[in-house]
Amino acid sequence: MRLSLDEYMLIRKNLNRISDFGKFQIPRGILHAILMQKKVESVKRKYHLFSGRTKEILEFWEEKKRLPEWLTLTPVLKVRLLLKGMQFTTKEINKSLRDPTKLDGELSKLVYEAVSRDFIYSPIAAKLQGVLGKIGERIIEEKLKSLGIKFKTEKELRMQKTPDFYFEEPLDLFGNKLKWIESKALFADLRTYNLYFRKQISKYKELFGDGLVVYWRGSLAGLPVSDGCEFDGKLKRKLLEMTLTASMDEEADGEPLKLAEKFVGEYIDNDLFPYNAEVVRILGNMGFKILIREE
Repeated sequence: MRLSLDEYMLIRKNLNRISDFGKFQIPRGILHAILMQKKVESVKRKYHLFSGRTKEILEFWEEKKRLPEWLTLTPVLKVRLLLKGMQFTTKEINKSLRDPTKLDGELSKLVYEAVSRDFIYSPIAAKLQGVLGKIGERIIEEKLKSLGIKFKTEKELRMQKTPDFYFEEPLDLFGNKLKWIESKALFADLRTYNLYFRKQISKYKELFGDGLVVYWRGSLAGLPVSDGCEFDGKLKRKLLEMTLTASMDEEADGEPLKLAEKFVGEYIDNDLFPYNAEVVRILGNMGFKILIREE
């Protein structure tokens, strides 16, 4: 899907949290990408304002057992700064985020809730971004194989700064003569497009010639990228619809954060999982639409 600049700016202005998705007649995956990119830009602007105030954050926590209102970061970044103020090492912080139950009392609850709500910087969110990226690459791979096109992947080229798919000879494909294809599970706004053009795409063009960049979760109208319209199928719908089904036929037992991360990791091949009320809440916080299948 391509959005005009006016459409995009209106969505971006009024999209502040996952619960805002219902305000728009836009595929959920596109809204998820726009919101995520908006929040990341905000963090980049503000993080340095808070990173040197870990002592204040710790003192506020010790006095009130909550985090200060002026600490306007995402939930996981807030608790990272608190744990840093407590002299946790980076390794210890990462371990605490993966298993908050190892922490004591109120701190354990705080970290658990942060991890269960942060759709950008939690381990579950990181897993989701990796899975969405793999889905985009698999769509292209399956399409090329169905057309009988031979290609080399980024791993096979064993070079730095290489595209996801490379062709030995230029191919007439999707109305263009291409030497490579790059897959991005993102929305191509101006900032994102310029960032990746500068970091990657300009170098690919210089080294290999013309190629195609696919932004699976939409783009601004007028940008010289694909919005994925050349592709279709169930995997593409997974990128755009972000729908999971919880089956009441059986109930999932286990630690909810680990279960949520497991189900996200399996999303590329499976979108049905055993019901668990807390896992449903967590996956909803990550941006999924959850359907409940009754027995």
